[in-house]
Amino acid sequence: MRKATIILISLMIVSFAILSVNALDIKITPVSPYDTSVETPPQKWYEDAYKFVVNETLMTNSVIRREQSENGSYSVVYVDFLASNPITRSEIATIISRYNGSYDTIESSRYLASTAPAFVDVPDGQWYTPAAQWAYENGIVNGVGGAYFAPERTITREEFAAMLYRYTEYLEVDTSARVDYSDFADSDSVSEWATDAMSWAVAEGLISGKPGKLLAPQDTITRAEVATVIYRYNNEVKAHRDIWDGSIW
Repeated sequence: MRKATIILISLMIVSFAILSVNALDIKITPVSPYDTSVETPPQKWYEDAYKFVVNETLMTNSVIRREQSENGSYSVVYVDFLASNPITRSEIATIISRYNGSYDTIESSRYLASTAPAFVDVPDGQWYTPAAQWAYENGIVNGVGGAYFAPERTITREEFAAMLYRYTEYLEVDTSARVDYSDFADSDSVSEWATDAMSWAVAEGLISGKPGKLLAPQDTITRAEVATVIYRYNNEVKAHRDIWDGSIW
């Protein structure tokens, strides 16, 4: 009887441990803080895009938890791509800046960072300041009114399409591709200022519809979606310059 009770209690403890782990929905990889080679396992439909943007240092994994190792010698860092998280205007400006990766981008950023900021809410010395300044100087981003950039505001699908469209124009690459996207159920919800960019992005295969035949131009775009669009852009539009190698910034 005593033996059966001990076995039952042991099974309950194991079951609780398993349920606790499952409840966390762990899709993360424990790595040493000194190890930069380990990546979160690619997940589902954005696997190739994930590999591309992380390997090229265009986007990074995010630290979401720390704890001491078993022997207490170092903190174990758990990282995840946070694929379903929305992305901000400052992050998009930085991704495009890194993707451009050319000498003139770096030199322009250094020059602009030493001059008066283009936006009142982009102070000197922030991690995104050079990218925001460069993107503004080259017509890739616009303010949101009153000389504000709104760096922490999440970006929509049509705003991202517009920024990529302007970046391609900046590279003096052909942006004449167009497609009639009126068969999308919400085609009328595309803002007037974004119609050319969205038509171009759909024609180039950069942006595809969501379930229900929706373009969802006003929806915020997720990190996984941004990675996928950048990956497609690199393969299809071929408007890129030498990709940033992480050695300058």
